[in-house]
Amino acid sequence: MKRMIFRAVAGIFAVVPALGAQTITYRTVNIGNSLFTVSNFGMLGTSFDVPGSVSWEYPRGSNTERLDKAGLWIATKVNDTDSIRITTTVYNSPSFTPGGQGFEFSAMDTIAERSILPTSSYYDPANAVSEQDFVIRFNDFVWPTGPPPEHRPLGAYVEMKTYAWSYSYIDDIVIVDVSIVNLGTVGAWREVYVGMYAELVSGNRDFWGDDFARTPFFQHKRVFYNDTLKLAYERNDGTDVLATGFGGVQFLGVISGDRYIPADSFDVVFIWWPWETGRTTYLPDAWWWDNYMTFQDTIFPNVDDAYLQNNPYPDPVAFLKVGPFDFVGVGETLHVVFAFVGGTEGVVYPEENLFANAEWARRAFLSRYVLPAPPPSPHLVVRTDRNRAELFFDPSPEEAVDPNTGEKDFEGYRIWRRRGEASAEDSGWVLLATFDVVDDFGFNTGLPVKVGSGEFAGWYRFVDEGVKDGFTYTYAVTSFDRGNPDLGLESLESSRLQNATTVVISPAPRSRRSLNIRVYPNPYRFSSLFDGSTVFDRVVVFDNLPPRARIQLFTLSGERVWRYEHDDPFSSRATWNLLTEHGLEAAPGLYIWVVEDLTTGAMARGRLMVVK
Repeated sequence: MKRMIFRAVAGIFAVVPALGAQTITYRTVNIGNSLFTVSNFGMLGTSFDVPGSVSWEYPRGSNTERLDKAGLWIATKVNDTDSIRITTTVYNSPSFTPGGQGFEFSAMDTIAERSILPTSSYYDPANAVSEQDFVIRFNDFVWPTGPPPEHRPLGAYVEMKTYAWSYSYIDDIVIVDVSIVNLGTVGAWREVYVGMYAELVSGNRDFWGDDFARTPFFQHKRVFYNDTLKLAYERNDGTDVLATGFGGVQFLGVISGDRYIPADSFDVVFIWWPWETGRTTYLPDAWWWDNYMTFQDTIFPNVDDAYLQNNPYPDPVAFLKVGPFDFVGVGETLHVVFAFVGGTEGVVYPEENLFANAEWARRAFLSRYVLPAPPPSPHLVVRTDRNRAELFFDPSPEEAVDPNTGEKDFEGYRIWRRRGEASAEDSGWVLLATFDVVDDFGFNTGLPVKVGSGEFAGWYRFVDEGVKDGFTYTYAVTSFDRGNPDLGLESLESSRLQNATTVVISPAPRSRRSLNIRVYPNPYRFSSLFDGSTVFDRVVVFDNLPPRARIQLFTLSGERVWRYEHDDPFSSRATWNLLTEHGLEAAPGLYIWVVEDLTTGAMARGRLMVVK
């Protein structure tokens, strides 16, 4: 391969700390239509071995997993000895040990987050690339307990960044940007190959059941390659009727200096091997080099139905390889970029949506991520009163500039509501209102009236009447633009999840001379649920509280069971979780409750029955 101009990194040694015990952390990309988990030692996905975390759920909310695990491989010859060395982030293994054999990178710190969204707590306009960036740093030569057996380090320091957006045309994509620095512990590198190992799968957790990781869902893979897009992808054979669509990994290109060089400028090879290869006996670096790393042509067939008519099922692991890069000197950086791309079933042909998404990933890379974007969602505050919610949101999106055109193209707001907690992007949301700027585009309804004075002066106000007291609702206000006909894009709308705000509808708290406290459910039965919201699962609700109140609960003999100081000018509700002051479950029986208004001194008393 043609000699690249690699970036020399000054002072890079200073960023490699002397590690103590390695602390492993995981974060999940959740801004778009994927839930994609990453680790701070470089593994992508979880191998279904991290409790409470998805590996790669796509589409979001579908309960369909697309990836067991994935990770970087670096293979090279060391310049001064001509010996072959390979460092792998993940390997064919039913389990994993960070920093162990086959999982040979060591975490350097926790995962950092950045965002271009002004409403995000990670807002970092100087450094962020996408709506949700993760920054991960790891290396292959410093471990808390020494190197893995048989591993010979390259002296590689890696900074991996993931980029994700909520925009409708690119929300099925997670970009993986990888900078590999040769720190020089073994000298220069020659004939460098970089690969992305990806154990792609399609399995729906609802279809296969609770013990998902131990079901045979992985025996139904079909693996393909599109050489034009440099995209390896997978779908299931149709056995799992809930796991429709595709998940794939794509090589996008190389960044050299200030140039973004597309994938078709390089030798990219799609490889697969049976998952059993090397699992029981760790195969040496030279074996992988001779059998897989040095292939220069795409000679591996698709593992499709036609292939399986004449061959046994191989349980294939997909591998995208690029190289060789002739030379990476000490202090130089090799900067490669991949993408994980999802796609739903197409209308014209099955991969239609997948290929369109992969094309957008390619365009995003070549545009240096200067993408058409909707205005951000506004800042949102929700106040409740009896059977109503009052929304206040600021006009900041109206000044947003589209990064692609450099123009202000704000067109309006949409107000959304759903029952319960915030969830998947399109699940259960109801459009309450649309407000459109009066111009030569759209419905020209005009914008809502702004608040004239007080806490929210200059903000917009919207009132949602008729919602039910005691029920949980989530509200969101989005912004939309005029679209971009030159790029074939219709009007873009910001994500509802940017400012989704969950509230329980209740009267605004007021101090009174006499209190009218409601306590429910009463009697409380341990097997009962309050209809309408999991907020009331295993809790007793004290309602109509003043802004500052003291709640106490006593047995009939006068022993205090629970005490709570309520101090909230916006909520008239507090809950008891049926645990005593000592953390024990409350016994069945009759209790006396007392509520005191700490502002007026007014008091109220009543009885509460707890029944098993």
